[in-house]
Amino acid sequence: MPRATEDRFLGAMLGLAIGDALGMPFRGMSREEIAAAVGPVRAFHPLVDPIDGDVEAGEVTEETESALVIAEAMTTTGGVLDPDLAGPRLAHLARGESRRWFTPDAVANILRGEVEFDYQLPLHEDAPLPPEILVRGVPIGLIHSLGALDREDLLADAEAAVRLSHASTAAISGVAMTAAMTRAAATDETPPNEWAAAAATVLGGDMAERVAATVGRYETVELHHALDAALASDPETGPLAAAVLGAIRAERFEDAVFAAVEAGGATDTLGALTGALAGARFGSSGIPQPLIDALGCRIYVSLAAPWLLKAARRRAGTVIDLLPRFDVPRPDMPPRV
Repeated sequence: MPRATEDRFLGAMLGLAIGDALGMPFRGMSREEIAAAVGPVRAFHPLVDPIDGDVEAGEVTEETESALVIAEAMTTTGGVLDPDLAGPRLAHLARGESRRWFTPDAVANILRGEVEFDYQLPLHEDAPLPPEILVRGVPIGLIHSLGALDREDLLADAEAAVRLSHASTAAISGVAMTAAMTRAAATDETPPNEWAAAAATVLGGDMAERVAATVGRYETVELHHALDAALASDPETGPLAAAVLGAIRAERFEDAVFAAVEAGGATDTLGALTGALAGARFGSSGIPQPLIDALGCRIYVSLAAPWLLKAARRRAGTVIDLLPRFDVPRPDMPPRV
């Protein structure tokens, strides 16, 4: 049975945060603009923003923070994503300093839950897929990486994660695809070049098939060209396909995330997705220590990942909880003889 290790859990969560922090200062810049500004990306850089204020090197955006909200919520419920736990945590982010990273629509949708006491938005078939939401599939994929994959449970968790702030059915498919490939990367259930195709076979649907087709089309192309081609091929599925290509083509974790950020565009999203998949593949032991040491949220992530693994074990039924449960009636003792 598939069984991801703590090294893979920590690798995925650290990789997500590292890729996000590497890409944070370059959001919206082209490959050429990044190269002119800093040359090859090999370390964290600060964001210089005269309007909203500067951000120190190594800090993350709402993408890592949202993934950590979901991970934290699942650790308190035995691995099940409860919107009533995750929603208020996300609202806290949307009201604070992290508000700068959220789109105005996302902030309005998140805070609406506090007013209406309902943290699940109604679905709209035609709503677009915002790429920044895809990283929410990483903790979901990890929580499903022990034991057999239950497709319906994974889709239910993906839907709950998306509807905290968005109403897109396409986003549910994208988050589910991210989760399925995170699980594949963390468990070695399939070879890296088969992650996308295997996930598409399990999940089905147009979104998954488009990602798999793009990965298959460019999996033998030189890495930088493959990333550029994937990103240009489809605005919805391009970032996820590019992240997969980066994670499966690179021989080291750092090669994957550096190439992803240097590609430009939504650099925090692409960095986070690529870092999560590459981190799940190579494990935390495969991440260079200087990148971990310079990451602002490294302590929180290092604590969150083992707790998420414990929740995954409970959900998969691989551990027995011997602590007393006061909400369950204590059974009558057998009579003495």
